[in-house]
Amino acid sequence: MKGFFKTFLASLLAIVFAAGGLALFIVVLFGMLAAMSQPVPQVRDGSVLVFDMSATVQDRPVGMTRDAIIDEAIGGKRQRAFSLLSLKRALIAAGEDDRIEGLLLTGSFSVDGYGSGFAALKEVREAIEAFKESGKPVAAYVVYPSARDMYVTSVADTIYMNPEGVVSDTGMSMSYPYLGGFMKKYGIGVQVTRAGDYKAAAESFVLEGMSDPSREANAAVLEDFWAEYLEALAEGSGIAPERYEAKLNELGMLVAKDAQELGLVDELLYTDELIAKMQSVSGVDEATQSFAQTSLDDYLLESVRPEYSSQGFVAVIYAEGSIVNGEGEDGQVGGSSLAREIRKARQNDKVKAIVLRVNSPGGSALASEVIQREMRLAKEKVPVVVSMGSLAASGGYWISAYADKIYAQPNTLTGSIGVIGVFFNYEELAAKHGVNFDTVKTTEHADLMGMFRAKTDREMELVQRQVDLVYDSFLAKVAEGRGLELAEVAKIAEGRIWSGVDALDIGLVDELGGLGDAIAFAGEKAGLGEAPAVMELPRAKNFLDELFKNVSQQTADASANVALQPLVDLYREASEMTARFNDPKGVYAVLPYTVSID
Repeated sequence: MKGFFKTFLASLLAIVFAAGGLALFIVVLFGMLAAMSQPVPQVRDGSVLVFDMSATVQDRPVGMTRDAIIDEAIGGKRQRAFSLLSLKRALIAAGEDDRIEGLLLTGSFSVDGYGSGFAALKEVREAIEAFKESGKPVAAYVVYPSARDMYVTSVADTIYMNPEGVVSDTGMSMSYPYLGGFMKKYGIGVQVTRAGDYKAAAESFVLEGMSDPSREANAAVLEDFWAEYLEALAEGSGIAPERYEAKLNELGMLVAKDAQELGLVDELLYTDELIAKMQSVSGVDEATQSFAQTSLDDYLLESVRPEYSSQGFVAVIYAEGSIVNGEGEDGQVGGSSLAREIRKARQNDKVKAIVLRVNSPGGSALASEVIQREMRLAKEKVPVVVSMGSLAASGGYWISAYADKIYAQPNTLTGSIGVIGVFFNYEELAAKHGVNFDTVKTTEHADLMGMFRAKTDREMELVQRQVDLVYDSFLAKVAEGRGLELAEVAKIAEGRIWSGVDALDIGLVDELGGLGDAIAFAGEKAGLGEAPAVMELPRAKNFLDELFKNVSQQTADASANVALQPLVDLYREASEMTARFNDPKGVYAVLPYTVSID
């Protein structure tokens, strides 16, 4: 229902424009923004920095979008988000800030899109370790911590837990949706082709469970991720991995007393007792009778400022989301729009190096090639480095292959060098509802890409030819970009996914490390030093910028479409999966639609 109100209010904006109420609307909008805005808070001397982890950690900069403003307008709670780079820098800066006496971690990470992956959280964990080097205490208070929360909080000096809490870590699993039965039941035809025995994305639409090759690859990746996770817990708490595994197998989930006996948490206490503990670090806040504190949100507002440099910048360009043809929507990587950002960066004389941060399952093969072309052109002018986030697979690897150096985390999911063709048809579904299609055409295959009939065996052979050509091109580009023999690439391709650890062993990445490491290397290579000034692209989306950019189109379409827009938007949400498949050839370098690692 909340999604409906969002789309309804968005449509209402178009009505306002169409009715000629632009000036009035702007006054109202600025009034709303003014009411929402608060003065920039001041960091309190002698305070504890409180990091409420109830947020998504995303790669790209955080902006004020349309949905965020509508959430505020209808009284909803806006989803909090931190950009990884600003979060890391704030935590490290706080360690050197004399006004900050310690750090308290609370809350539980949320997952939105491709945010809050374990590879990103590894960098958050490392930033907290850097904070600890100042000698200031780090405490954590957990209630129902997930595996993501425990992964980060395990680095704290002391972990407190609510006596009635539960550790909701039951182990890691990797889940894919299999829609074969659904498609058959509802008469939706799906025809797929693929190159690569492990290329599982096609399986999601035609099978009802994992194939043996897919299960093999998934299990191998999950084993590496789990080992890295257990190592992090062991480092923080001293719990032997085999002992922790045995407890999970025995008890499923750990209640607070189990966690304390195991050594996963240090002490059980309630919130009022936690406040007393924190007051011994920062003193008493007389106004609230709590402890003197500064939220990380407030600290970011004061401490994070645009960077300036007379020497030049390292441009950090974000490719976060599924790769689609064209401009792309919010949460997607548009082939045209990202290529344009890379082109602007390489043409900017102030940009001395480029770091492409990739957090993507891939997508359109054509869009991936458009982006890769700009990466190759940029490499001719400046150093180009890739930092892989939690997911940099298939098309995500395609756009990375020609970098001077590729960094990945141990718990990065990468590889999936393979190609699929996916074609939906609604002939049977339409017939069930009395809808038939009839066609006239000039050539035998004029309606090849239509969605109203199944393709013939001959047409599928033609499509397979396209898939094979794209796959061969993919292999050749990886071989050339990575300096590997083609036969060697063919052995590690086949659509198989790899962990960052295994990808390093087989030559798909150069070094294990995060975004900070990639920026430092790019800075050194460009002669800017290991702590260069950074320019982030694309810039954070701003609602007003989007509004004025689209006003003319909204006005033109309002009278005809605005009444139906809420229904159209709801339909779009329901059909998001198929909407991502927009390659004009129907050929994709992509992981399955949903990969859930919990």
